[in-house]
Amino acid sequence: MRDATKPIDNRNEAGERILAGRRTSPRSAVGETALRSELGEDLASLLNTVELAAIEDISDFEQVGGSILNFGIPDLTAITASPEASRRVAVLLRQRLELYECRLVPGTIAVSAEPLDDSASGQLRFHINAEMYSTPTDIPVEFVADVEVESGKIRVFRL
Repeated sequence: MRDATKPIDNRNEAGERILAGRRTSPRSAVGETALRSELGEDLASLLNTVELAAIEDISDFEQVGGSILNFGIPDLTAITASPEASRRVAVLLRQRLELYECRLVPGTIAVSAEPLDDSASGQLRFHINAEMYSTPTDIPVEFVADVEVESGKIRVFRL
């Protein structure tokens, strides 16, 4: 209809401009399943991104350490599967989730390491429990993160 170049100047009775909405139907609510799925994908991206500080000295730049420029986690390829490493990585994961994942309610994030056994050699497993902001009530979420010690890759799946 070649109306893209025509100026639109719709006004109400008071003379104020009327702005048209981008959608013809009102916004629909996003379901809990979709919220959980998107959070799981973003957690996997966060946990599989190596932070800038792992390859670059940022000690002269105090604010970069906690900024989006340092998004990710330290390189995990040098760790060995041990109870001490499990505790350190659990603390690290909780800190990074609190820092970079704003959909999780602060203070509700708990990361616990699963005890090591002989069948899981070369792999650490962590259970992540938290509450995700939502309306009218926050949603409890639970994920499992498997860390392959040799490659440093983390696989996140939802329970």
